[in-house]
Parts: sequence; C-alpha cells; structure tokens
Amino acid sequence: MEHFSIHSRVGAGILAVAFAVPLPGFAASSGGWLQARDQNPFALASGLPLAPAIPHEGRWQFDATFNVANTELAQFRDGASVVFDAETHESRIGAAYAFNDRWSLRASLGYLTIGDGFLDAPVERFHRAFGFDNGDRGQLGTEAPAIEVRDAGVTRYALDKASSGSGPLLIDLTRRWQLYDQHLFGIALGGKLATGSVRRLTDSDSSDVSLSAFSMMAFGERLDLGMRAGMLLRSGNHLLAEHARDQVPFAGIVLRYRLGDKWSAWLQSDAHGALYRGLPDFLGSAANQLNFGLSRRLGSASEFQFTVAEDLPALHSSDVAVTLNWRLRTGQ
Repeated sequence: MEHFSIHSRVGAGILAVAFAVPLPGFAASSGGWLQARDQNPFALASGLPLAPAIPHEGRWQFDATFNVANTELAQFRDGASVVFDAETHESRIGAAYAFNDRWSLRASLGYLTIGDGFLDAPVERFHRAFGFDNGDRGQLGTEAPAIEVRDAGVTRYALDKASSGSGPLLIDLTRRWQLYDQHLFGIALGGKLATGSVRRLTDSDSSDVSLSAFSMMAFGERLDLGMRAGMLLRSGNHLLAEHARDQVPFAGIVLRYRLGDKWSAWLQSDAHGALYRGLPDFLGSAANQLNFGLSRRLGSASEFQFTVAEDLPALHSSDVAVTLNWRLRTGQ
C-alpha cells in the first residue's frame, strides 16, 4: 500500500493548493475526464467507479468506449500464485443527465471478452525496441487465454478458454457546487449491480457502493486540472472470496491541455488500493494506471478520445491498454 499512500499524499497536497488559489477562466462545461479504468478484469468485475461526468444543466452526455488490454505474467508470493496470459476487450456505453446545475445521474453497462487477442506482436516489438526483459510473449508455455489463481495448493479461480459476457452495471449520483467561475467541486455516490458472471470473470457478484469527492479547475484558457479521491465498500464478493478486501481506496488526477480549437492532450492517473489480500502483486497490491491521451472535437457537440495506458509499478496491472471513446453532449 506504500505506492498508493504516496499517490494519495501528493493528490491531497494538490487539492489543498487548488482550494486556496483562485484562477481565471473556468466553466463547468470545460472540465472532463477520460473514461478509463484499470483494465485488469478482476478490477473491472468490481464497483470501482468511472471518473466523474459533468454534463450541462438539463442536457445529456453519452460515452461509447472500447478498451483493449494485453497482459502476460506469472507471480508468486508466500505459497500463492497468479498466472495471467490473456487479452481483454471491454465495450461500455454510458449515459449521464444533469437535472439542474447541481445534480446529475449516470449509468453505464459494459460487455467484456477475454481471449488470446491481437496485441501480442505489437507489444513484443515495443518491448524489444527498449530492451525490456519481458519483451517476448509465449514465455509462460501457455496458450492464451490462461488465468489461474492458486493459494496453499488450492485453485481459487481458473479460466482456460475464451469467455465473454455482460459486466457490472455502474450507477452514480453526483452533486456539484460552482465555487467560483474557475473552480468546481463535487461529491459522487456510486453503486454497482451484479449483472455479470463470476465464472466468466465479468463480475464479482458483490454489491458495491462508493463515495468520492472531486475538484475541477482551470489555469487560464488552455489547462484544466481535476482531482478525485474516495472509498469503495464491497459486500458479498464471490470472486476470490477468501482474499477479497471489503474496503478499497481510490484516487485520480487529470490534466487536459488544449492544443487549439479542436485538439487536446491528456494525462490522467487512476490509482486504487489492493483488491485482495495475501496474493501476488497483480491482485494483492495497489495499482496505478497512467493514461496518455489525445482528443479531437467533432463539430460542436462531440469529441473523440484516444488513450494509451501503462501501469505503475510495472507488471502490477495490464502491460498495455488502449482506449477509444466517443463522447456526445446534447444541446451544444
């Protein structure tokens, strides 16, 4: 948890500065977050919430997102082991509506496919270009997909063939305050409904709730800064139930810089505490997905986002994750 605690302290320090320093030029409509989550399917099966949605008063915001993540690893710790050789594809549709300038509601539903995928060769070429030791796929001697979690000689979870199905339904209610023209603050109450399958690794069967706070600011007309932090509470987890943690902290920071009228560059960090105890790092340690993105406005009401993500520390989460998102706001 040391890595996550450092991330949290840095975020808390920036939040303190954010509330103390007024900056010109912010409007609620200018803020936003990438629709990225930790693409480890054990994390996708939980109720970890998406970053806040901030639609205009009386208007809708729709997001259509496709994520692909590729991972190959074998880890061991105190008699427990994790083998993961698979590629995950998640498609997610989200809709948010702002009832007024204070309250908004969002729901999103995903569909997850776990298989052998198509990113092995590009990942190998990338790793070899930088001389990484884990550059070549196929070193585990498995045929993807191969997922196995063992503890004390007992297999806790195994998946050895392609699988697909609906993921959890995520719902969140947001209350926001416009503190100044340049500063927005809000809180969000999230919930998860188990609409997937433990056997297919698309759900944990748990009933999760989350509570978080977030802040959005602008530095002049080009740079936006957003921060959030919260806690996920899990109940009735049937996915690795013997190891599941009931409380998981999470935090995030986003920077968006406008390159012009249509293009923007993004940097977003999404961290969370360990989902499980007594297991190797892929499941038993804090994770931080660092997202590098570009977006382009399409007309006055929509935007396309492209994001490449890497996990920190390396090998704790997905080796590489790519996100494509199309966002539409009505009434622009």
